[in-house]
Amino acid sequence: MLRKNAVNVLISFILLLSFAFLILTVAEGSMPVEKILDGCVIGGRFFSVYKDSQTSVPSKAYPIRIENDIDLSFFEGKAVSISGSLLPGDRFFMKKGDMPKVVDDVCGNDYMKVIKKELIMEYRVAGYMEAKKNNFEEALKLVNWALEMDKTLCDTFISRAQIYCLKGDFVSGMADIKAIKNGVCIAGPQGHNFIILEEIGLTLEKSERNSDALEVYKLGLAACQSDMCIEAMNKNISKLNQR
Repeated sequence: MLRKNAVNVLISFILLLSFAFLILTVAEGSMPVEKILDGCVIGGRFFSVYKDSQTSVPSKAYPIRIENDIDLSFFEGKAVSISGSLLPGDRFFMKKGDMPKVVDDVCGNDYMKVIKKELIMEYRVAGYMEAKKNNFEEALKLVNWALEMDKTLCDTFISRAQIYCLKGDFVSGMADIKAIKNGVCIAGPQGHNFIILEEIGLTLEKSERNSDALEVYKLGLAACQSDMCIEAMNKNISKLNQR
């Protein structure tokens, strides 16, 4: 009995320590982190540019919300550096009295490349959200902005095809799918976005456009770069072939 009580006390002590460690970890994760961020001001927003640790090549851009009352229009199109405290949610407080430091009067092409990539993704996501609210005109405007920024990305054509199909304009949607098949764009490193292609296919199936859906699934399968993609596309193709 005494031994059992000792074990229970030990277990309780371990659980208490674990809980205390968890609280400290969460608290630390929510604390401001002193940072110096390099990037550019584009469209009135500051984008922090992350460089690959091995190659020092810009690989990702993050929109940062500067909480200080600073007019960024003066820094538009410039490469700048900011210092201060980074908080969760990409919120940033610059040191009192500080201003962004101009590193270059022009945002370099290597920085702009990753910033454009981020903006294109924003437009595509925003377009989809508008389409889900049946605001198709706004949705198409947003995704067309993404296309204007880079006409070589197949996933943007796929996003527009998705919006067209949600709108019920299957002719325009399939025109984008056929354009992809004809090589007007380049698939990304992960292939085409098969999740969106699957949604397009299911939308087509609901409207009894099975041959179009089959074409979409085959397009996805041809560019698959993962087992998950292959499994999903083959499943949908097999389902249609059995009808």
